[in-house]
Amino acid sequence: MKSPILRIALAIAGTALLAVSVSAQRDTIAAAAGDKYVISAKAGGVNLVSGTVGVVRDGGSGYLLKGDSLEIGDRVSTGNDGKAEILMNPGSYLRLGPNSAFEFKTTDLDDLQVRLDAGSAIFEVFATPDFVVTVNTPKTKLSLIDSGIYRIDVAANGIGTLSVWKGKAQIGDDAAAIVKSGREGTLNGDEVAITKFDRGDKDEFETWSKERAKELAKVTARLPRTNVRTALMRSFLGNQWNMYNSFGLWVYDPFSRSNCFLPFGWGWGSPYGYGFGNSIGYYNLPTAVYYPPVQGNGPTGGVQQVKTHRQPPVDRVSPPPFVQAQGSSNATGRDVMMVKPGRGGDFNPSTGSDPVRSSSGGFPAASSMPSSAPSAPPEATSKGRRPID
Repeated sequence: MKSPILRIALAIAGTALLAVSVSAQRDTIAAAAGDKYVISAKAGGVNLVSGTVGVVRDGGSGYLLKGDSLEIGDRVSTGNDGKAEILMNPGSYLRLGPNSAFEFKTTDLDDLQVRLDAGSAIFEVFATPDFVVTVNTPKTKLSLIDSGIYRIDVAANGIGTLSVWKGKAQIGDDAAAIVKSGREGTLNGDEVAITKFDRGDKDEFETWSKERAKELAKVTARLPRTNVRTALMRSFLGNQWNMYNSFGLWVYDPFSRSNCFLPFGWGWGSPYGYGFGNSIGYYNLPTAVYYPPVQGNGPTGGVQQVKTHRQPPVDRVSPPPFVQAQGSSNATGRDVMMVKPGRGGDFNPSTGSDPVRSSSGGFPAASSMPSSAPSAPPEATSKGRRPID
C-alpha cells in the first residue's frame, strides 16, 4: 500500500504532466491553425447563434448559422428561444434577444445603421462623433453617440424604449434630446419621455450579454503572438485595414470558434469594464503600420484601399479614430506608453524626453514626429477596472 505522502506526490506529478500535455497540444494546434486567425474590419459577421434564428435574404429563407455574414437587407428574426450576436464596427456588438427582428441598413464602419422592427436588442459599442451607430425603430431614430451599453425594446405597436446602461444617446434629430446613463427613454414619434430606471434589475438577456462580453475579453487576452502577427501582416499588406478606419480589428480565434476584438489602443477594456489584456502593440508590427506612407506611396495609400475603409490623411496630422475614443465612458485606456526603437524606457515623440506617458494614443502630429518614429505601444494588461454592475 502506498503511503499518503507518496499518493499525494504522484497526484501532483500527474496533474503537472497533464498541464504540460494540454499546453503542448494547444501549441501544436495553434501552429497548425496559423492561417486560421482571420483578420477583418468588416461588419455583419454572425458570432453566435442560440436557439431558433431565421434569416430572409434574396427572396429565400433559412436558418442563420454561426459564421454567416449578413449583408444589407438580410432580415434576421429570432424565435421564443432564439438569440444571436452580430459583429458591427470592430469592438461593437449587436445582441438580439428572443422574438426579435432586425436588419442592416448600411454596414459602413463610420455610418453603421440598423433597423430594429420588433423585440429586444443590446448594443455594446465604441463610438465617437465620426463613428456613430444609428438604430431605426418603427417610430423613431436613435443615435448611439458615446461608447457604452444600450438596450432597445420595440413593442408590438412599434413604440420603443431605450435604456442607457452606460453611455449617451440622441433621440431623433434633436441634439437636445439626449438620454444619459441610468436613464430610460420611451419613444413614440416626436413624443419622448425620459425617466430613471434601476440598473440593478437585470433579466436573463442582460445577464447573457454581460457574460458574452466577459468571455470575449478572455479570448482576446489569449491570442498568441506569432500566428496572429502573421495574419495581421498578411491582411495589412492586402489592404484590408489601416488604423484610420476603425478602433481595432476582428480576429477569428479557431479555439473558441468566434471573433474577438483586438484594439489598436493600449489598456482598453470593453464598455462592460472587462480589460482585453491585449492590443495590437503586442505583435511588434513594423512602423509603417502606425505611421503609414502618404497616399499613393505604400500599402495603405492609393486607390487600392477597400471601398468601405477610410484612408489615412495625406498629411497624417489627424489622429486615428481610436485615439479619439481613448477614455470614452471609462471603457478604454487613457494613457499610452511609447517605446523608442532600440531603447528601453518610455519616449515622448513630441519632446524627446523620457520617461513619459502620452494620452495621444501614440499618434503625434506629423510636425512633431522625430526622424526615428516610435514603434507600437508595448502591451499591458488592464488592471483594477471594475466591470459594470
